[in-house]
Amino acid sequence: MHVVFYRNLNLGHAGSPNREQLEGALKRGGASHVKSFQTNGTVLIKSEDPEGVVAAAASELAATAGYDDAAIVRPLADLEELLALGVFEKHESPHTYRETVTFFQGGTKPSWSTPWTNAKDDVDVLHVGDGIALSLIRKPRNSAGSPTFELERATGGVATTRNRGSIDRLLKAAATWK
Repeated sequence: MHVVFYRNLNLGHAGSPNREQLEGALKRGGASHVKSFQTNGTVLIKSEDPEGVVAAAASELAATAGYDDAAIVRPLADLEELLALGVFEKHESPHTYRETVTFFQGGTKPSWSTPWTNAKDDVDVLHVGDGIALSLIRKPRNSAGSPTFELERATGGVATTRNRGSIDRLLKAAATWK
């Protein structure tokens, strides 16, 4: 099983497909099973060629919904293994606004060692693996830190972020999905 993390996709909003369009495009693209999770562009798929499915669905999503942003595909097992490392538990802080998981592709790997804190002191990147970063964000004023921005700036690629709670719920949903 794989997970597709669409960047800047919010089901039903302008420039984004609705649930039926998204799931239908992926099924027609060759996925044997598709389940959109929440509304933030996170989709569980079963396919022997998940990258091919996403590529095949891209033109339909652009034509029917005007959506043409990035989609990052990851094996579900990668998420389970990453969270099992206990990185967040080793860096608990009362100042944390959210624990986040950022998926990135393209460009280069960030050059900084971890843990790394941005200049605004509102993002701590705790761990960087193969296309995935774990971060803590703070919200010192009106807006929270953006690990997506920091990873895109550091890599020159594209990124999309989900809260840890969303990833936890995704793993639970995947465990019961047939």
